[in-house]
Amino acid sequence: MSAVLFVSSESAAISGAKVGGVADVVAEVSKAIAEVNAGLSGNGVQVVLPEYACLELAERTLCGQYSVNFAGNQLTLNLYRVLVEQGVTHYVLSHPWLNSAEVYHNDTDNRPFAADASKFALFCVGVAEAIKQGAFGALDVLHLHDWHSATLAVLRAFAPQYECLQGLRTVYTVHNLALQGTRPFSGDESSLQTWFPWLGYDGQQICDPHYLHCYNPVRAAITLCDKIHLVSPTYVEEVLQPSDPERGFIGGEGLEGELQKAHQQGRLVGILNGCDYEQEAASYPPKALWPLTQQALFSAMAKLPQLSSGHYIAHVRMQQWQQLQIKPWLGSVGRVTSQKVALLAQRLAKPLAQPMASSEGTLVIDAVLDELAKEQKHFIMLGSGDPDYEALMTQAMARHDNFLFINGFSLALSDAIYELCELFFMPSSFEPCGISQMLALRSGTPCLVHGVGGLKDTVREGDNGFVFNGDSPAQQSEQLLACLIRALDMHKDQPQRWQELCANARECRFSWHEAAKAYLSELYGD
Repeated sequence: MSAVLFVSSESAAISGAKVGGVADVVAEVSKAIAEVNAGLSGNGVQVVLPEYACLELAERTLCGQYSVNFAGNQLTLNLYRVLVEQGVTHYVLSHPWLNSAEVYHNDTDNRPFAADASKFALFCVGVAEAIKQGAFGALDVLHLHDWHSATLAVLRAFAPQYECLQGLRTVYTVHNLALQGTRPFSGDESSLQTWFPWLGYDGQQICDPHYLHCYNPVRAAITLCDKIHLVSPTYVEEVLQPSDPERGFIGGEGLEGELQKAHQQGRLVGILNGCDYEQEAASYPPKALWPLTQQALFSAMAKLPQLSSGHYIAHVRMQQWQQLQIKPWLGSVGRVTSQKVALLAQRLAKPLAQPMASSEGTLVIDAVLDELAKEQKHFIMLGSGDPDYEALMTQAMARHDNFLFINGFSLALSDAIYELCELFFMPSSFEPCGISQMLALRSGTPCLVHGVGGLKDTVREGDNGFVFNGDSPAQQSEQLLACLIRALDMHKDQPQRWQELCANARECRFSWHEAAKAYLSELYGD
């Protein structure tokens, strides 16, 4: 069967190489494919990513050195084997230009993706050269993940020296269509012509649909790869339609035309991500929440030269809750970005008779907290991301003593939130798949979610959670509140029904093994 090479920016198998859900997918599905392959007398799976300075590597074995022509320089990259586990071999490709302090760089000079685009372009040509020289042995499938590895599809299609890659079946997984890595074709230090002045290409196939002078890696990979994979069946349906912010719908994000062509050609496949059930869901006593919260807060504080107001308020609030032995009822874990929390920043169409209601109406986050307060319920949120949304959550925390916002991330605290809260909250505007709701369900915690993407495919109203919809942000906000009130009422008035919800949540299974079999048949097979 298939010998597969995953090319990715992240993998949860390596300490320090996880930022988002793509890391979990790469780590888990590679193991599942290796297991299925082994049962079919197949070859193993290999994963390669850049070596960042933030990685914590237990060992490094030099496997080869590869010279590439990049940005007018002849550069030598080292390939190290860093982990062999459960049939999967992990490698890192090393060069000082790849050795960033964090996995991703936050560009602040009005040049979005510039630093990362150059870094990942070098990574892609390094991988192409390593494949050409046989570093990974005889391969059948080249599997690219998100925009960071998409330039490899361009080199495969247009670079004569890497024509050998055309013999590999090439699959491209879109984990998040909102991030496309678009850069100019030329005229910038971070541009396709600067990276590869020797490359001839068909600009019509790889340009951005709206900015024809720009190179769009995601569009290029969708156009050039043999199969395009999206991480839930519902997300496939959504991306075939144009985004329409006025009605609160996030779809193809400008690439719906290319995705429609791929769909018509039979190249577009939706396979739901899985969840790791071999690792038992964490089990925490309620009092464990406080040392974990304090540890997460201290870790976040230590990253800043001065104490922020958000961290100060959170620490005082944590101490108050600890003294009162409060157990949060509602929990949320995730990036504090437009995708995840924009609905909480909406204002309700009709102002409520409440102190924080302006002439424009009450913020949804305030309305949520007011509804919880009526039942003496508390809400804990863990996450970081967009500074504006972080500030919004901090200000809401200052207004409501039943809200604790931890502006940072901690794996241990996130596990405790999944386990200890009564209801998990995920009001994403769009969600290609989502892993947090699966982890909460694994812990037996029902979820309250927006019925989009993978959330629609995993959470069912009245069975393992609560689902809201709506044909506009205003309707979605109103239905979110109505959904919350349904959950509060059920928890209060129908305790037996609530326990059934919890039991159903715990029994849910989203199998990586089944996903791996679908990869082999629908993505890697003919």
